[in-house]
Amino acid sequence: MKLIDDTKVYIGRMVLKKKLKNLNRNTKVCNINEAKTVGIIYNATNSVSFEIIRDFARILMQKKIDVSVLGYVHSKRLIDHYLYRKGFDFFTKNNLNWYNRPKSDTVDDFIKKQYDILINLSLEKYYPIQYILALSPSQFKVGKYFEEPNYMDLMIDIEKEKKAMMAVKEEISKDKKVDKQKKEIEKEVGEKVDLELQISFLINQIMHYLAIIKSN
Repeated sequence: MKLIDDTKVYIGRMVLKKKLKNLNRNTKVCNINEAKTVGIIYNATNSVSFEIIRDFARILMQKKIDVSVLGYVHSKRLIDHYLYRKGFDFFTKNNLNWYNRPKSDTVDDFIKKQYDILINLSLEKYYPIQYILALSPSQFKVGKYFEEPNYMDLMIDIEKEKKAMMAVKEEISKDKKVDKQKKEIEKEVGEKVDLELQISFLINQIMHYLAIIKSN
């Protein structure tokens, strides 16, 4: 099984490396206040992420920015909660080929569009998301810091902010009124809070730097 998985990873990297040689992309730093189009890609496997991304997209739209959102569900079934969500597109494991390359018209359209800013809000490194990020001709790509391979122009290392995040997490946990005697519920809420915190922190940091950065 490991041999098969390793083979998929190897083939995927080779295919992507070959395609990148033909990518025509002009990198251009863009301040969020000057952006006209923004693409957002994220891991939509946990429905908690949707609420956060939806609110973030609304903030950008209030700035008169044309926003496109693409979520990857690491499952073969699309969550019912996502059906008919205006302004949001999704793809699942059913839209991947044998080595996990995403194949759908929705994904192809997202890849082809040249956004002023492409924001990756995925906290994990999934090949389907990495594939889209790498091949997008978008001018300025931002997101969480990952070790190689990385296709971002601006990266946020949220691991360095763990102490501050834990302090906020404790406050959020108090607000959630977690019942300490119910360990299963506490664990579920804790995981939800941690996910909310990390994504929210990543968004806040991205917006901070995009607001102070000088456009080319």
